[in-house]
Amino acid sequence: MNNGISLSQIQSGIPGSRIVGTESPETIFIESIQSLSGSGDSFMSFVASKAYVKDAKITLAKVLLVNEELAGSFPDKILLIVPIAELGLSLALRILHPEPEAISSISPTAQIHPTAKLGKNVQVGHFVCIGAGTEIGDKSILEDGVKIAENVRLGEGARIGRNSVIYSDCRIGKRFRTYGNATIGAEGFGFVFANGIHNKIPQIGKVIIGDDVEVGSNSCIDRGALNDTVIGDGSKFDNQVQIAHNCQVGKNVIVAGQSGLAGSVKLGDNVLIGGACCVSDHIEMEEGTILAGGSALRNSPKKKDVYVGWDLGLNFVDFQKYRVNIKNIVVLNKWIKRIKDLEKKLGIDLPDP
Repeated sequence: MNNGISLSQIQSGIPGSRIVGTESPETIFIESIQSLSGSGDSFMSFVASKAYVKDAKITLAKVLLVNEELAGSFPDKILLIVPIAELGLSLALRILHPEPEAISSISPTAQIHPTAKLGKNVQVGHFVCIGAGTEIGDKSILEDGVKIAENVRLGEGARIGRNSVIYSDCRIGKRFRTYGNATIGAEGFGFVFANGIHNKIPQIGKVIIGDDVEVGSNSCIDRGALNDTVIGDGSKFDNQVQIAHNCQVGKNVIVAGQSGLAGSVKLGDNVLIGGACCVSDHIEMEEGTILAGGSALRNSPKKKDVYVGWDLGLNFVDFQKYRVNIKNIVVLNKWIKRIKDLEKKLGIDLPDP
């Protein structure tokens, strides 16, 4: 009895793909997907660039997933040829490792307010709490320890990670995904210093999230102060990301780990923010702008570009020039010291310019 999934089944789940090197893909079974250095005789690997062709030629993989450009490099291999290697890999992994589907079940330890409404096939884990007036969409999974407050609207197909918290009045679209300990809709960080103390400014806005948004572990999206915090369709936030009150985030925005947006930041569609970046309040970034990892912004970039650095407001090209100039200054200072040492040895005593 064969284990795994047949190559023909995998191919049928990847649009635009085709198989070469065998006339019987239904008899070839794949048990796993591994890197090129993997072991075993029933695994598939992938090649995404020319840099890995040499390793791919000696891999033990039964099948290689490649794009059309690289297919000719492997005349002796069984190939699953796909339009985009990375996307093909993603689809193949989903076929071999499908995510669990929601089953209609409610843990006896869950606490659900009588006025809350659960859709069809909603799965509620241990010690979950759901507040009054909240609505949970069909086929959603609420993992153990999830807390959802009052009047939340959660779209169908959501999966809320363990111990995540969604505060009151949040509006969240379809297929929303969080991992452990994410917090959505907590109060924004708003205070006014008066009479010798920091006085709390009530945060009365909402968090509104579109479809297909993903939020990593220990990440936070704060509710708005007066206006709502809004997250566009398809945006993805890594672990330990902070989105402050009143931020307006466009569609398909990526924010990598340990990065933070201060209040009222506006990001256009398809903005990319690398890891450990700091974006000051009221910054605006045009569609498609990229902020490289470890950078900081205190002023809004004037145009779409790749920005790098620490409070410099430089695009990538200008930052490279800046680095060269710093190096030149360091080298120049070394030469100045050598010249002064030579002058001293020769008994030359000239005033500094």
